[in-house]
Amino acid sequence: VLIVDDDAKFRALAAIMLRERGFHVVGESTDARSAVDAAAALRPSAIVLDVNLPDRDGFWVAETLIDLGVSARILLTSSVTTDVSPRSLDRRGIVAFISKSELPTTDLSALLR
Repeated sequence: VLIVDDDAKFRALAAIMLRERGFHVVGESTDARSAVDAAAALRPSAIVLDVNLPDRDGFWVAETLIDLGVSARILLTSSVTTDVSPRSLDRRGIVAFISKSELPTTDLSALLR
């Protein structure tokens, strides 16, 4: 799993949570551009991707990865509740949107494997 978030504390907590659930964290990125570069180089099977990044948003990352042929399962997250339609997620190759507060109680295996 590649974790993409500009908040270092969230990245650390997400990494712990993912490892405890049997996932292998292959890398972390802090912005959209480095996320695209990391995903292209590492080819993770899954990405936990923040909506709000300093340089672009998570939707741009997902669309760019599709254009590059990177086929990871993308879980979009945000600390801000956002109204995202399932159709807009699917069109970008995103499997689901989960608020950061719901991540600890979400069955990530069903979404990321």
